[in-house]
Amino acid sequence: MKYVFAFVLVVNSLLAAAQSYRYPPRNEVSKDSSLKVFVDTLKAVVARKDAPALLKLLSPTVQVTFEDTERKEDSHNNVKGFKEMYAPQYPSSQVWKNLHTVISLGGVFGGDQNGFVFPYASQMEIRGKEDYCSGCGECLTIIAPDVNVRKSPDRLSAALGRLNYDVVKVIEEPVSKVFGGKSDNWVYIQTFDGKLTGWVRNDLTWDICDYRLLLEKKKGKWQIAAFIAGD
Repeated sequence: MKYVFAFVLVVNSLLAAAQSYRYPPRNEVSKDSSLKVFVDTLKAVVARKDAPALLKLLSPTVQVTFEDTERKEDSHNNVKGFKEMYAPQYPSSQVWKNLHTVISLGGVFGGDQNGFVFPYASQMEIRGKEDYCSGCGECLTIIAPDVNVRKSPDRLSAALGRLNYDVVKVIEEPVSKVFGGKSDNWVYIQTFDGKLTGWVRNDLTWDICDYRLLLEKKKGKWQIAAFIAGD
């Protein structure tokens, strides 16, 4: 039977009396020596963009879509579907960048010691704040310290304040702004207490429905059980 992962954990510390809500980085890889060996191997594979080696780390039923897993016909949740969706044989494939990003953010164990999820930020859930963060794209975790909140979507715009791993509400969808020949994406946010509203760089935030890498331990061996985005 397909291993079922719980994508979201309850973070009770976010429900403190204070009006500022934060979800600081967590990385539990070192709690399991066999997991650490697997993750170190995976990091090396991603660094050299080694597609054959990556495929060997996949579960035969690796999940890449949220299609009905009970239907076997035309399923994409397998190694073939992973290759078709992510095309890892090409060094330019976005799968390498996305894997590097989620792993670098650190991860946490799931419901037991046989399931592990990257990044830690995908496991955030706020309870007790009705109509605040009930789905994808409604709130974000700031994934860096001292992130400037700016008056307009521009690196040269006035800084209105700074955030440190705060959880914030999305007010407007991301917009692009060219800076130094490169395009930045910016998102308009507001803090829980409503005291700070402005623009932050989208690459310094994480949505709970962005890419997640899920690892599973079967018969003492770790493997990639899913690499997926959405809900």
